[in-house]
Amino acid sequence: MNKIVKLKKQESLELAIAKSSLSFKDTDQGIDILAFSTAIRAMGLSNRDTQPKKLSNYIRSGYLQIQLICSVILFQMRGEKGVSRDDLYDSICEVFPMTTYANFRKVLSRGVESEIFIRSKDSIDNRRTVYSLSDEMVEPIAEYFLSILRDFGSLYGQVIADGIDEADTIGLIERLQINTGL
Repeated sequence: MNKIVKLKKQESLELAIAKSSLSFKDTDQGIDILAFSTAIRAMGLSNRDTQPKKLSNYIRSGYLQIQLICSVILFQMRGEKGVSRDDLYDSICEVFPMTTYANFRKVLSRGVESEIFIRSKDSIDNRRTVYSLSDEMVEPIAEYFLSILRDFGSLYGQVIADGIDEADTIGLIERLQINTGL
C-alpha cells in the first residue's frame, strides 16, 4: 500500500490540517496544498506504467523535484516532523521505478541547498537524517499550486468557448466521484 497517501483517521479535514507539522496561514491554504500534492502524487502513480523507462536526467529531475516536494508535504500532513531519506526514496520509486539513488540524492541535495527542504537529525535515531519542508516555502508553494489551477481554469475556459453552466459543472464533479469510487 502507498505509505504516504494514507492520512491518519481524523474527525475532519480541518483537524488534519491543524495536526499537520506544516505551518499554514489558514485552513484554506492547508487544504489547497494537500489537494494539489495529492493530485500530483496520484498523477505520478497512475502514469508509472506508461512512462518511458529512460528519461533524460534533465527532464526527470523536474518531475523528480515536484514529486519530492509533494511526498514530503504528504508525510508532514500526516503529522510527522519530516521523512527519512530511505522512506522518501521508496516513495519516489513508487512513482519513478527506474530512479537511481545517485540521481535522487542529487535532486534532493539541490532542494536542501535552495532551502526548499530542511535537513535535520531524527530525534529518535540520531544516525538518520530527516527532511521537511521549510516553513518559508509554504507560502510560495501555495501560490505556485494556485497559479497552476488558475491557468488550468483559463485554459479550460478557452477550450470550451461558451464556458459551461452550473449543471454541467456538477455533472463533471459527479463523473469524477463515480470514477474515483467515492
